[in-house]
Amino acid sequence: MAVGERMTGNHFQTLTVPPESSAHSHRSEVVYVGFYHSFELVHKNEPCMYKMPPHNHNAIEIYFNMTDLPSVLLGARVYPFPKNTLMIIPPYCVHKVIAPVDVCYERFILTINTAWFANLMNQTDRETYRYLTDAQNPSILYLEERQKQELRDQFQHLSEAAPTDFFGQMQLFFGILDWIHRYYLAVEKKIDGSADIQVAGTAKTVSDILTYISRHLYESITVEEIAEHLFLNHDYVSRIFKKYMNTTIKQFITIQRITKAKQFLLEGKSVAETQAILGYGSYEHFFRTFKKVTGMTPKEFLSVGGEP
Repeated sequence: MAVGERMTGNHFQTLTVPPESSAHSHRSEVVYVGFYHSFELVHKNEPCMYKMPPHNHNAIEIYFNMTDLPSVLLGARVYPFPKNTLMIIPPYCVHKVIAPVDVCYERFILTINTAWFANLMNQTDRETYRYLTDAQNPSILYLEERQKQELRDQFQHLSEAAPTDFFGQMQLFFGILDWIHRYYLAVEKKIDGSADIQVAGTAKTVSDILTYISRHLYESITVEEIAEHLFLNHDYVSRIFKKYMNTTIKQFITIQRITKAKQFLLEGKSVAETQAILGYGSYEHFFRTFKKVTGMTPKEFLSVGGEP
């Protein structure tokens, strides 16, 4: 059930790029999802029937997981993803929930239009709530049972709100954000401690690959270099990454670079500066890649403020 928007039609626009081996596959890889209305709450208790690859979107996403799952990609790291986990996913932060397609799991997903939300606040407020929009610092919070029940009740009340009760919806919506904000402030000093929570096995190897990519994102990166750094066979590295992340290392690097490009452009850097920082050898290469991933040229992206 979705609330927070009374307009008909799809709230999301999905842009896709064909997989590198498109001759052998009919499925495109989702890399960017646009959200264009005020906010939406979705409650699901079912399997995810499609293995979504790493992706990002132009909205704030509050993801409340209530089922034990293997792990989650958030930014440039893989984290454990047990039940009662709350993720704050800022706009343009690459993420992916790692879950078997046949496993039923429960989650609330609150998606918030970034521009709409920013217009509600003054500059001081924007700084106070910066953690909601800072793509470089997504947050993952592990809740105790009592806290989980408090937050679940608030999400449930919002999901059951009458679609015609605008003020009631807004009161419940801001009640959820207030609860999250107060909890975030209470545990803010502990959030960095999440880095001490380790994944193991294949997830650890994939996390090590992601760390290497993050540290060398603006350089020319090859699978062979990553494998050599990790003392692993390059075929093995390619295979486990594709199986775990549902995308290739090459495609993931492209997603991360273009995500950075969008951030740089919105911060005021020129296209030439952005191209140079990201290590693209020519404007033409950067232009083609940007348009392939986003569906827009850099100029078109800027003309709509990052929201096609």
